Amino acid sequence: MQKFVQTLLFFLIICLLPACAPKMPPLDEVSDPRVLPQQVEDYLLGEVSDLRVLPQRVEYYIQGLSGATRLLSDDRRQSLAAHFLERRFAPWDADFGVQTDNGDPFRGLKQYQSRPLYGENLLPLPPGWLEEMARQSAVESYPSRMQAAVAVVTTALRVLPTHKPMFNDPTSAGQGFPFDMLQNSLIPAGTPVLVVHASQNGSWYLVRTPHVSGWVRPWEVAWADQAFMDVYRSADLFGFTRDEVPAHTSSGAFVLLGRVGMLLPRSPIPPPPGMIALLAPLRRADGWAELESILVPDDYVVPWPMAATPDNFSRVLNGLLGRPYGWGGLFENRDCSALIQDLYALFGLAMPRNSRAQAQAGRVIELENLSAKQKEKHILEHGVPLLSIVNMPGHVMLYLGPDPVSGRPIVLHSIWGLRVQLPKHGSPPTSTPGRWILGRTVITTLTPGKELPSLIRPQGLLVERISSLTILGE
Repeated sequence: MQKFVQTLLFFLIICLLPACAPKMPPLDEVSDPRVLPQQVEDYLLGEVSDLRVLPQRVEYYIQGLSGATRLLSDDRRQSLAAHFLERRFAPWDADFGVQTDNGDPFRGLKQYQSRPLYGENLLPLPPGWLEEMARQSAVESYPSRMQAAVAVVTTALRVLPTHKPMFNDPTSAGQGFPFDMLQNSLIPAGTPVLVVHASQNGSWYLVRTPHVSGWVRPWEVAWADQAFMDVYRSADLFGFTRDEVPAHTSSGAFVLLGRVGMLLPRSPIPPPPGMIALLAPLRRADGWAELESILVPDDYVVPWPMAATPDNFSRVLNGLLGRPYGWGGLFENRDCSALIQDLYALFGLAMPRNSRAQAQAGRVIELENLSAKQKEKHILEHGVPLLSIVNMPGHVMLYLGPDPVSGRPIVLHSIWGLRVQLPKHGSPPTSTPGRWILGRTVITTLTPGKELPSLIRPQGLLVERISSLTILGE
């Protein structure tokens, strides 16, 4: 009976395919024998072939590198780490010369003046909403504060002083959820900041870091006096190798969740077996910071900077694979550039926050005027696995190396979706208007979704929009 049912389903699919499914497009000139048998099944199941045929494990693509090989020399590693610390603690320096993604802290008030804006209910925001945001921003009194502080929780930096989302036209592809245009970035607990301004009613602070600025709630930061800063700067730092690592006091009180990209000082208190004692900044009732010893499992923290070896990269990246996409750090997730920044922070490389700046953060090899085949060839010839990022407008990807089967370049990236035509009746459930959702950190070729009949060409193919390759750590 079971065999009969299987046979019947097979003939039904064969009969329905010509009528319901568009003709599958040809694959790349460099064919991958794993893809062809999967094409129809992938389309029906709503998943791109790359994610079904490519092993989602980093070590598979770096087999040519010895696991303990130092990708950065000791001298270079020390130099990069020193630069990282200089940048990290710059907000606490008297001569802090801020370099943010955009020098105008009130750009949102100007940028959103002449366009329709929508709220969390996907309805137009009421008249006067932007005027109220301008009033609360108190531009005329800027800067009203200039005080060193530290983030005491993992903190969202907002473009305007509100926690409510703001969307462009939600009916347009890539404009609605999750693209909250007021979500500027995310900083981990323990990040030094400079508070430069307060909102009109005092419910928001405008903070700056060397890479980004934004509005935070007052209880998300604490004032840092000189004694606090001296202890914090002089202690050895430890970094987290995975997300959602619980940290508690010795009495068992929960303090925070560690995450990749978070660095905390080591505590002098001897920890129990299997644990590491770190120092976490807490906010006292008077608003000032104090350090509290916390305990975390020693499996998930390492002395900073972590050695840049293939084994260590694999350890961290494998833990990040599959993590949900988060525009600007929304819901404490990562977008493409946050993934790159947090990853390299653990290894002592200070990376800018946005993709455009990251594309200029090393030796740049231009690829824009090449064909797709030439781009892939150049990336294979010049890319340094684990120390190169592949760039396109608005998106960055970490180069892992060549695929052992097809020989094509393989990348790891946090991506929302691929550009597809508006869905028709019978489209897979993962397809939303104009986007085929991937929505997480994945390993792909440079042409994920190439087999999709609905993929918009050529713009839907990532390789067509790749503009450069950036070699880091040199």
